[in-house]
Amino acid sequence: MSAAPAYKDLATRYTAAWNAHDVPAIMAMHAEDTSYRRHGSARIYRGKEAVAEQFARDLSGLPGYRMEPVSLHGSEDHFVAESILTATTPDGAPVTMELIDLITLRDGKVVSKDSYFMQSRPPRDK
Repeated sequence: MSAAPAYKDLATRYTAAWNAHDVPAIMAMHAEDTSYRRHGSARIYRGKEAVAEQFARDLSGLPGYRMEPVSLHGSEDHFVAESILTATTPDGAPVTMELIDLITLRDGKVVSKDSYFMQSRPPRDK
């Protein structure tokens, strides 16, 4: 039996760090020249400090943030993770989003994280 590809191990640890709201653990998996972009926003955060600050803001703005993995595909230089993100707003309103993260890797570290979110909607009555 062969070992799981390295990207799968990294993706598992990465999701666990996000679910633990552990920004230092998340950032330990990022390269110094990392970048982060939430699609729908023109802003790209560059460098470990700027990315860590934005991740902390993202987590503090969504208490209870939790990613439930749906699918994972990748290779040694990238992975694509599909998840269902659940959280609450600071005033307690529930949030559910579909999330796709495109993660680019170099030497086992995250070089870029591009996140695509779509607010989940309840099913319509027929």
